[in-house]
Amino acid sequence: MRFERKRFDELTAEELYEILKSRNEIFVIEQECIYQDCDDRDYGYHVFCRDEAGKVAAYMRIYEIDEEPDVILLDGQAIWSGNLTEEQIKAGMKMPDYHDANGAGAAGTDAQDRESARTVQMGRVLTLEHGKGLGKILLEEGIQTAWEQMGADRIFIEAEDFVEGYYTKAGFVRTSDVFLKDEIPHIHMELWRQAD
Repeated sequence: MRFERKRFDELTAEELYEILKSRNEIFVIEQECIYQDCDDRDYGYHVFCRDEAGKVAAYMRIYEIDEEPDVILLDGQAIWSGNLTEEQIKAGMKMPDYHDANGAGAAGTDAQDRESARTVQMGRVLTLEHGKGLGKILLEEGIQTAWEQMGADRIFIEAEDFVEGYYTKAGFVRTSDVFLKDEIPHIHMELWRQAD
């Protein structure tokens, strides 16, 4: 299978339909999370491959961000701020990440580096065909897209905590404690571009 890297405006109607269908299959139906999948973050890059029938077999989206989403401590529970009301966010407190707690990022970056870095976020990562190595290739293609097409300095992800090892093998470093996003345990991780 051949992987493709396309900006949103380069996708055909059929490709977009197959992408959204696969995302709904995994993130809404399989994970039983009722949420708005089309969230205005699809205007970056899409990395994917399709099987012989045209169905998306592996996929991720990558988009530029200005700041990381907050995690709020509320009643002793760490929860992604997107799952809370404004009142709940005000009643809780922002969970410090590893950067706040340690004064430096896990990759040895300081606050000034973090603020000036061009950061992209990878998300909606899925593979529908398992045991073929598609996940590894997808991640490699996504990282290359971030560096080459998007000129990123840093890649940020909100990963389900059970796949931490998958991202660690690719060089990502954990930067938060576990928190709930859509009732699923997640962690923040990052990967910094190595100097040439």
